[in-house]
Amino acid sequence: MQSYNQINFHDVPADELINYIVNKHHAFAKNMITLCKEHSNELKEAGEEQADKINSMILSLERALLSHFRDEEEILYPYAKMLLAWERKGSNKMIPSVNIIENPINRFIEEHKNLLKLLGELRIITEFYTVSSNNKHGLKLLHAELFELDQDIQKQIYLENNILFTKLIALEKQAIQNKPHS
Repeated sequence: MQSYNQINFHDVPADELINYIVNKHHAFAKNMITLCKEHSNELKEAGEEQADKINSMILSLERALLSHFRDEEEILYPYAKMLLAWERKGSNKMIPSVNIIENPINRFIEEHKNLLKLLGELRIITEFYTVSSNNKHGLKLLHAELFELDQDIQKQIYLENNILFTKLIALEKQAIQNKPHS
């Protein structure tokens, strides 16, 4: 099996890339955010100073992520899959004559910037996921989980902004250009 770094995502068809993002990245981020929230709550209840700030940031990140994922999974990705299905069938009569995919994509790119800003704030709060005391095993575990979540979200944002969104915009433009005029 290929590792993440061995996959040339530019060669992966857009619908497979969508499935990969949803099944790998969205699922992982949802699980990790739940786990981090639970661990930060436990540490907060145990009196760990940093845990309250971390917990607050996790809640902000969770709200932003879940809303973002929902919109991608319920709006953008289904429309993109319809475009791909129409393209494969050679039937693009149903495609709107105006470009409607770029505005949502631009919104998602702005949301990505906000997610990266939240992750940046989390890195500052956690001092880049470091713990100075060897006696704080729970905090070390939480930091390690947050680091994994941070890395995964960054990979997902890269895949979407730099590969998937480019493919979807080009696909829609091509479909509109090739649409038969009635």
